[in-house]
Amino acid sequence: MKIGARFRSILALAASPAIAAGAGGAPPAPHPAPMSAAVSRIELEHSDVPGTDMETRIYLITFAPGTAAPLHHHPVEGIGYIVEGRARSAFGTAAPVTLVAGQGFRDQAMTAHTVFANADARKPLKFLVAYTVRKGTPVMEVP
Repeated sequence: MKIGARFRSILALAASPAIAAGAGGAPPAPHPAPMSAAVSRIELEHSDVPGTDMETRIYLITFAPGTAAPLHHHPVEGIGYIVEGRARSAFGTAAPVTLVAGQGFRDQAMTAHTVFANADARKPLKFLVAYTVRKGTPVMEVP
């Protein structure tokens, strides 16, 4: 798979301890769900979609060892990439799958994200995820 220079730069930043700790990153986009101290969410980049009220955002998200997201859904489809660690993920009634570093994934739109967790009790999970949404719209909603 070919990876563009800009994406390689973002991956390099994702591996940087300063970015992982939150230093120098752009302020996070609005988020309706409370974020646990065990989860770090940094908006790395956003770009307007010309001629629309939409924007694309890419986030670096870190889950501390053993951390799980609450039941939630995404208003739009997202695409992601596991940078470091292992994640367990399931939508709707599907069985959870394990995703590992170097693997891509897709967040389903408007489907209950019933499981999303760091599958490792000792190491952090770091992943990139991008969404194209209406400006100011959250990318995750908790019932």
